[in-house]
Amino acid sequence: MNRITMVLLAALLLCAACSQDKGGSADLAKARESYSKGFYLEAESGYERYLQLRPQGKFRKEAWERLVDISLNIKGDLERAVSLLDAMSLELGDDKAEAWRVMFRLGDIYDQMGKRQKSIEAFEKCLMLAIDFPEETVKTQLRIARVYRSMGNYDLVMDTLQECSRNADNDADRAKCLYELAQSCSLINNWGIVKKSIEELLTLKDVDQETQAMATFLLAEAYENERRYEEAAKLLKSILNTYPNPKVVEARLKALASERPQ
Repeated sequence: MNRITMVLLAALLLCAACSQDKGGSADLAKARESYSKGFYLEAESGYERYLQLRPQGKFRKEAWERLVDISLNIKGDLERAVSLLDAMSLELGDDKAEAWRVMFRLGDIYDQMGKRQKSIEAFEKCLMLAIDFPEETVKTQLRIARVYRSMGNYDLVMDTLQECSRNADNDADRAKCLYELAQSCSLINNWGIVKKSIEELLTLKDVDQETQAMATFLLAEAYENERRYEEAAKLLKSILNTYPNPKVVEARLKALASERPQ
């Protein structure tokens, strides 16, 4: 191949690349404009075309996310959202953090659809992706526990949340796990674990005031169940100014006063 032929071939390849870039960029720009104006069907077509034309495009993540958003929030098409997220997970699988985010969203959608087992499977994949990320591990285990709770499987709820508290690498996350454990056990009247979990939570240092107040309220409920009325009342009075809704505390104190022996 002579020099002139090589130059012509290189020029043709460059033009082809420019043409592809122009087409993909034009579709992306149009999709963005349509999306911002609320023309979601037009935006959807533009993002789909961008993904077809630009297999290596740097804005593919944006296109995928907008398509999922349109499917979920505009069309209410959960099945299509699942298909899109599945495709995203295959494409973005090399990035563990991004793959975790996609799979977590997939688990949420399966839960909304009532497909609990598929939801659990998606969240279990999240756990594998989050092995080096304690915060994401805790967040995933909290969601798994809630799915198990909706299935009525409290043994797995407790196992998951106890492991969650062990995995937490800071007080704030550990408190979330312990509070969720206590709250779940209160639903099945397992007041022993409620007390143990809350008492441990209240020894932690870096826990926000609202979480401490809500935990104290739950502990007061456990004491009330044991007829330890004075201790329950003392706890409730201690959170009158910190509980998110003080009227709830006041109502509980009033009811407690009527239950206490005269």
